[in-house]
Amino acid sequence: MDMPEVIPVCFCGDPAKLSMSWSNDNPGRSFFGCNKFGSRFRKPCRFFRWFDPPLTPRSRMVLLGLLKKTEDIRGCKEEGEKNLVFWCL
Repeated sequence: MDMPEVIPVCFCGDPAKLSMSWSNDNPGRSFFGCNKFGSRFRKPCRFFRWFDPPLTPRSRMVLLGLLKKTEDIRGCKEEGEKNLVFWCL
């Protein structure tokens, strides 16, 4: 991901934080949001701006398929590790 030349300022007056969406509608798409988002101690403003352009339907479908395969592989690996520990005991 290329960094922007200018980082936007949120409604709090702070530089916005660049994050990545992993929703089904926008997987892997970067956006700017309030730097306080996710903090237990500071209330964030509602600033939001996309950094990346929208994905094409085909790109979204391919990316979601790859994410699912990655999750499946991770699950198989974790299951294999559990079985290995069980058999070693």
